[in-house]
Amino acid sequence: MLPSAEQGGAMGPDDPQPEEPARTKDEERHLAELRKTRQARVVKVVVALAIVILLIVFVVANSQPVRVDFVFLNRQPRLIWVMLTCAVLGGIVGYLIGRPGRQTPGGRNRSHDEDPSEH
Repeated sequence: MLPSAEQGGAMGPDDPQPEEPARTKDEERHLAELRKTRQARVVKVVVALAIVILLIVFVVANSQPVRVDFVFLNRQPRLIWVMLTCAVLGGIVGYLIGRPGRQTPGGRNRSHDEDPSEH
């Protein structure tokens, strides 16, 4: 007689398989949401790794010094620092130009609180 799975032996093709408990629709929906969340996380990690690799290649390819003429002096920083400084300054200027005006406590802009018949 062959040993069964309960006795520590391998299960044969004729041995009964342990049955999984039936899942409810809520459990199935929850498992599907978990699966989607994990897949989204994996995609985010892969995209982040690709961006980091591209950034490293970009830095290595643009590490040579360049001559920069400032208003009163000349320097030779590495090209990557020039591009990074320009990007940061551009981001700050874009933020300052694009940010909304001051808000009143009611949540509306002051220019909208005025009576339109006054214009």
